[in-house]
Amino acid sequence: MKNKQRYLSLILIIILVASGTFLGGWIANETKTPKPDYYFEIEKNIALFGKVYEEVTKLYVEEIDPEKFMKAGIDGMLRTLDPYTMFIEQEGNKELRIMTSGKYGGVGMRIAKRDGWATVVDPPFEGTPSARAGIREGDRIIEVDGKSTEKLTITETAQHLRGKIGTEVNIKMSRIGEANPLEFRLIRAEIKVSDVSYAGFIQDKIGYVRLGQFSRYAGKQVHDSIAVLKDQGMESLILDLRGNPGGLLESAVQVASSFVNKGDLVVYTKGRGSNSDKEYRSQVQPIWADKPLVVLVDGYSASASEIVSGAIQDLDRGVIIGSPTFGKGLVQTVIPLTRDGNSLKITSAKYYIPSGRLIQKPDFIRKKDIIWDYESKEDTTKKEEQVYFTVAKRKVKGSGGITPDINIESPKISSLVINLIMKSMFFNFALEYASNNGNLEKDFVIDEKLISEFKDFLKDKNFTYKTEAENHIAALEKVIEKEKYSGDILTSFNNFKKNVESVKKNDFERDLELIKRRLRAEIAAKLWGTKGKYESEFKWMPEIKKAIEVLTKQEEYLSLLNSADSK
Repeated sequence: MKNKQRYLSLILIIILVASGTFLGGWIANETKTPKPDYYFEIEKNIALFGKVYEEVTKLYVEEIDPEKFMKAGIDGMLRTLDPYTMFIEQEGNKELRIMTSGKYGGVGMRIAKRDGWATVVDPPFEGTPSARAGIREGDRIIEVDGKSTEKLTITETAQHLRGKIGTEVNIKMSRIGEANPLEFRLIRAEIKVSDVSYAGFIQDKIGYVRLGQFSRYAGKQVHDSIAVLKDQGMESLILDLRGNPGGLLESAVQVASSFVNKGDLVVYTKGRGSNSDKEYRSQVQPIWADKPLVVLVDGYSASASEIVSGAIQDLDRGVIIGSPTFGKGLVQTVIPLTRDGNSLKITSAKYYIPSGRLIQKPDFIRKKDIIWDYESKEDTTKKEEQVYFTVAKRKVKGSGGITPDINIESPKISSLVINLIMKSMFFNFALEYASNNGNLEKDFVIDEKLISEFKDFLKDKNFTYKTEAENHIAALEKVIEKEKYSGDILTSFNNFKKNVESVKKNDFERDLELIKRRLRAEIAAKLWGTKGKYESEFKWMPEIKKAIEVLTKQEEYLSLLNSADSK
């Protein structure tokens, strides 16, 4: 009966839309220059879609779930567009509300999968129920309100931990060094999302602020962090946006407003909708107006991160250091669809920064032939890249993303290190080591004894991994077996395979320095929290070293911002 009612409701919606009672008027109000036959084409094809849906659900040889079938149709349509236009179900909307509100009802811990279990991966947020109860980084959540988390996704576990403020949640955890599980009864509280994961001094007079995302309070958190560091004598600042995937447009403008002049253009949007063309300018006096500023970015800095770094570059407000950013310059609008929380996130405009550059990389549409007037034939002629200029007439690239003023390539991580990270070997070893060495000094070194312990740990955990070469060899081996090769070919192949295995034995020694750095950062995190981890990484990161060099050499800093011949 319930499925039948859903089915009738969906058909009713389709009939209403197909009748054109409201759709034509909506499009006329929302779009600028529709084709003359656009409304007719929409109505005709919705009617066709509805008819196909109705006939299949009624006559197909096996009974079909009407709701799942409709969702498959929706997903199929949206898959022809860009990766950011999507149907969001009720649970996905909860994550969106946390981003836009900047807070939620919960217990204040950040979790991720480790060895198949939800695990606390950072020290709990200060002042939250988790922190007050003594929950630690590395604690494994095995039950929430009597329900095992073993087969739950991280999202599902998080949903069980969150809830109405003032309600209780009972958590059972396992902890290294404890023979029996620990039980906690926590009362959910209002948890404010912390976007600034670190703010402090990286060197005398040089401040450092790490921004992890752009939720509702990102602008205020950056402003307040700068205010504290200014009071403590900061004379130059590093804003770290590496790995920051973005967030809210308004938050990006607020963050940029801490650095650019009141009234300066930060970003503008252009789209097809009548309300899509907007300018966003700084509305306040900057807290860090004219003092030295470096912004760090990488290939994972996207969207709001690119708005901030791009505006700072175009307005010649600071030096950008790192590797080219992701190139995500599309604006999404969230449209509620149903009362139970389903919505549509649709790309409705594009981001442009003050010089006129589009942040978005080209060719973001998956199926080019669905766009009217789109050039379907690939242009094989080499086009000259369009040149844009900053306020100081510096040339900047306009091919999407932000190209740093000083480019520092991110080091390629080997298969060994990737697997050590993915299989939580650094994390788990650090938990045990920190538990047994609680009196370690902050200037500790990763010596041969510690490395030997780590190797024993890997052996005890039966750690194995495949290199990229081994994966290709395995695929080729199947072909050789299928084609029944023999003789010289098989001999040569087996010799090559042995050579690759021999080279693999040296992987650990080849990557030893990076392994040491990772171990030191993880152990520091377990002993002194996120602050300890960052401070450990400061000592070796090439982007950090270059930022300090630029900020301590006033002439180099100014020449980078004033050179009209740069890039």
